[in-house]
Amino acid sequence: MINEPLNSAQAPLQLNGPWTREARERAVADEVKQAYIEYFRKAVKIRNWIPWDDLPLKEMESNGHLLSEDTITLIQSFLGVEDYVGDYVLDGLNVVHGRRERRNLQLQWGAEEAKHAESWELVLLHSGVRTQEQLTEYRDRVADHRWTMGENHPGFDTPLGLAAYAMVQERATYFNYDELRKRIRADYGLPEQATPEERQRGHQLGAAAAFKIVSTDEIAHHGMFLRIIDIHKRYFPYETLDMVFRVLNGFNMPALYILPDAQEMKAALERTKLYTPLKHGRSVANPVLDALGFDNKRALERAVQESKLLPTGLGPEAVSISRSGEFVIAMEPSEHDMAAG
Repeated sequence: MINEPLNSAQAPLQLNGPWTREARERAVADEVKQAYIEYFRKAVKIRNWIPWDDLPLKEMESNGHLLSEDTITLIQSFLGVEDYVGDYVLDGLNVVHGRRERRNLQLQWGAEEAKHAESWELVLLHSGVRTQEQLTEYRDRVADHRWTMGENHPGFDTPLGLAAYAMVQERATYFNYDELRKRIRADYGLPEQATPEERQRGHQLGAAAAFKIVSTDEIAHHGMFLRIIDIHKRYFPYETLDMVFRVLNGFNMPALYILPDAQEMKAALERTKLYTPLKHGRSVANPVLDALGFDNKRALERAVQESKLLPTGLGPEAVSISRSGEFVIAMEPSEHDMAAG
């Protein structure tokens, strides 16, 4: 094994093997299909819920008057972000055209995401802080603008970029919703975490319950896209790691600047410090890096540079990456390689 980082003066032994680009793409498609099947099973059997039936709407009515103006502004803004789900799905379907496993995932993901905007409308309506007329008018204004990945996140509008961006975005959304859940509980006069009574009955109070349910969806979505990126990382290390690095460097939340109440949302975020660059680093970027097997962003950058030096014929069974971003290469052909030769 080679335990030193690769450099231009020390090229590893190239092994003859079957790992053409076409073979790598087939392997990725097969693994993503299996990941989708496992994801779909859990989505339907474990996380299946209905906004109009499974949220404690009566409790929202009883406690809505306790919500602060900043909390209300943030919930409405997240309604706007979620209401672009049609654009997210349509744009994604166009980007992954021809990849059935990714198309099906995009459709299932969209079906789950569609429940989130309906949940935030229900929260605002049953909390008594917005009328149905106000909500309809707001959602109509959101629909006046169209979101596309290419326009709002240039450079990420490829199947790989879509997955890398979604991996980070879903983690950020999970964090924001969990923080807003805590804020709602504070407005209600409750501790951050569920009380013994809430745990016994199986759900949190009022709007906090809605944010708990939706945030569980978001972290599951993050896990799915993380798995897709991890699959790509093994077969296309340079392309994948470079894309993850670029997404982390240029990330911003979807539709943030085209919302009709974007300025109000920005002001509420600044006042509440719900989502700051420091929190993004600690609670979004760092967990993503850790899950991908890196100690920090510097390790990812090192891995991007070293992956450029990997021989094209090496398969994932011959390559591993340390947490510091160094590649370790098998110097002896595997049984798989020898059989293929």
